[in-house]
Amino acid sequence: MNYTIDLTGKSAIVTGATAGIGRAIALGLAECGADVMVCGRNEERANEVVQEIQKMGRKSIAFQMDVKSEADAAEMAKTAEAYFGKIDLLYNNAGTISMSTIENLPLADWEEIFAVNCRGVFLCSRAVIPYMKKQGGGRIVNTASQCGKTGAALLTHYCATKAAVIGFTKGLALELAQDNIRVNCFCPGSVMTDMTLRESVWASEIQGRDAETILREWESAIPLGHYADPVEIARVAVFLATELSDYMTGQAVNVSGGQEMH
Repeated sequence: MNYTIDLTGKSAIVTGATAGIGRAIALGLAECGADVMVCGRNEERANEVVQEIQKMGRKSIAFQMDVKSEADAAEMAKTAEAYFGKIDLLYNNAGTISMSTIENLPLADWEEIFAVNCRGVFLCSRAVIPYMKKQGGGRIVNTASQCGKTGAALLTHYCATKAAVIGFTKGLALELAQDNIRVNCFCPGSVMTDMTLRESVWASEIQGRDAETILREWESAIPLGHYADPVEIARVAVFLATELSDYMTGQAVNVSGGQEMH
């Protein structure tokens, strides 16, 4: 029985791949042998990730896109299939966040976060499914969050989007099971990224407290005692790309240092 992770010959699309968890996923897939399309809004940063992947001897291409755009999603899938010859993996990682009490949250902000975090997952998934069906299977992995299970004050709108991603994952997994397309998501907890640093500043402004103190309080709530590095999250994402997870579909896998166990 072979427990080696080898993605040689596999092709992957990763959205939101220019920083944080998405960048770590793209590089992790490449380290395991996969060819990777690096998708993001910032073309320069996408090309930097592409260069890192190409140095590993993998094929890689940057694709500048807005996941909210139906046309961009369709072109993403078309370009990936033309460049790689197939689409084995889609990682719907692109996402956004803001922080506010609900009574102070503008409707435009509510609609924007749903457009990126939910509409984007729908559009990109819908775009790749015909290609995966044609080739006899594939995998779709979505980035959710422990907030989609537990809730979090000042992040109600974000929590709602991630709960929707979890529900979408489960429904799509059932819909595509007979097509040999597995659909899973993972639910990160507290990860040390630029996004987390921004959240601490927002919380500081809303609560009138020191941002560093808030960061330490958040960290103290993690049973394993420290923030995750994006690489620690990417390892689970890579696992979901491999045959080691063949008997998993419709799962929302916690990667939260013990903060969420359901």
